[in-house]
Amino acid sequence: MTTSDHMQRLEAVLAAYGADVSRWPPADRARLDGFVATSPQAQARIAEERSFDTLLSTLPAVPPAAAMSAATERLFARLEVEEPQAATVVTFKPRAHKAAAPLPARSFWRELSVMAAALLIGFFTVSKGVLEDTGLDLSPLTTVAMSDADDVSAIALGTAADETSEEDLL
Repeated sequence: MTTSDHMQRLEAVLAAYGADVSRWPPADRARLDGFVATSPQAQARIAEERSFDTLLSTLPAVPPAAAMSAATERLFARLEVEEPQAATVVTFKPRAHKAAAPLPARSFWRELSVMAAALLIGFFTVSKGVLEDTGLDLSPLTTVAMSDADDVSAIALGTAADETSEEDLL
């Protein structure tokens, strides 16, 4: 393990078990014993944790049951002294179901402006050559491959030069 690995493990052990080495798991105690003996940084960190452990040990230890009983007694004593106040009762009556308001009509101009903005952005991008050096090939989007076109679309588009069109036959 590297020094940083040892330090990370030491931090985890200190957070879980405190600075008292006797509370550490035996595997961690064996692994970190040599590191703590040779590292001033680890020794300083253990000293900080010892001072924190000392601070925690000076706090009064009140058993949970005793604390709960004391809090309950204080609450009941307070309730006996105070006069009850008038309570406000609020009742709720269900309202008759109203018809939902009609949805506002969709704005034609808002949709048109979004499409126009997209068109302008596309035109600007192509005219300024923004995509030229990107390696993006847009030619499949702008040209029609004749192998994919059926006869009717080729005749309609006027791209079937070597075939006889229906107009020529009439």
